[in-house]
Amino acid sequence: MVNDFKPHSGETERQYSWRICDYVKKGELTWQELADLVNKYYRASEEEYRTESAYRKPLQAVMAYAEEVFGDNCADDYYEKLLKLKDDISSERYKLQALKLESTRDNRINSRFELFYENIAKVVQKLEPPDKFNDCCYVTGSEFAWVLGIGDIHYGAKFSSINNSYSPEICERRFQALFAALVNKIQAEGIQTLVIVNVGDTLQGILRMSDLQLNDKPVVESLVEVSRLLANFLNELTKYCYVEYYHVPTANHTQTRNLGSKASELAAEDMEYIISHYIADMLANNDSVTVYFNEGKEFVDFNIFGFNCFATHGHQLKNTKDVIKDMGNVNRKLYSYAFLGHTHSANEIIVGEEHHNNIEVLTVPSFIGSDPYADKLMVGAKAAAKLYKFDNLYGHIGSETIILN
Repeated sequence: MVNDFKPHSGETERQYSWRICDYVKKGELTWQELADLVNKYYRASEEEYRTESAYRKPLQAVMAYAEEVFGDNCADDYYEKLLKLKDDISSERYKLQALKLESTRDNRINSRFELFYENIAKVVQKLEPPDKFNDCCYVTGSEFAWVLGIGDIHYGAKFSSINNSYSPEICERRFQALFAALVNKIQAEGIQTLVIVNVGDTLQGILRMSDLQLNDKPVVESLVEVSRLLANFLNELTKYCYVEYYHVPTANHTQTRNLGSKASELAAEDMEYIISHYIADMLANNDSVTVYFNEGKEFVDFNIFGFNCFATHGHQLKNTKDVIKDMGNVNRKLYSYAFLGHTHSANEIIVGEEHHNNIEVLTVPSFIGSDPYADKLMVGAKAAAKLYKFDNLYGHIGSETIILN
């Protein structure tokens, strides 16, 4: 039976007969079979059929001429060109598909983040700016300054561990307890100005899938609620003293990690920025509080009795003991105290000394306390805030832990 050699798409009669004549040369077809194939695919009726010699004679003449001029490989040359053309067309088609996929992915990611910020705009209901508290009774000053360190609030998380339970409602109750303890301290010590440092991780966030499992409510809703909670907390404190509030600009749990970026690769894309600005907006008409944040940086710095201090979350640090030296080298500034979070446990490390005071790294306890992950590692610490006492000559001279659970 004659082999069924089908013509390629768009192949003319002469191109087809020239291609398959190579099989005659190889002994795989006879000239009669070649004529039958050409007639089959290129003749509409038997009246149009051509004889074997009508193909054999011209093709033999061309083959003889081609072999004399080009050698033995010319019979495959046209077929190879067709295959190469086919590969080129396939390659271009795949390139177009890749471009379309890339464009679709970018549009999908951009749409997600547009929706995220639109949801924030819908949920946010700005508080009425609090009234001024002209009737505040300030006690005469002293030679001491007081700094409250809070951090790792992880608002939105909900869990129960061996020694701790947490939820947005429990978080609110802890702020109420902290407020009562501070009022007692302010009145007992005659504190005129209280410096409050928030070292970050204000939200549980969306750092990884396990965080979504801990979240009690959507991140956008948690962002609004914790901003209002902190603003009300600061607002109520101004009834008893002046408040300077410092909020670190970045942390790890509040990073959005856009487009699959790695940890801290896009440090400026951080929800701490939204929280700190939201708090500042709500307290804009309260002259008894000032909100500080350091836009574009990963730290916020301040001064106590001439001692240079800074606060950062601490997730980016490799060696905690060297943070003051490293930060001083980068910013060309002599720092005496560093306030850090992230480790969920309080610590005070003396790393040097000056004329009258120690140089210290002060790690703030966590507001959230221990969790199931800490239980697995058999570590943990009580939920707490910490009040640091500074002397105008000797710097940091004492600390008081306010246990919250």
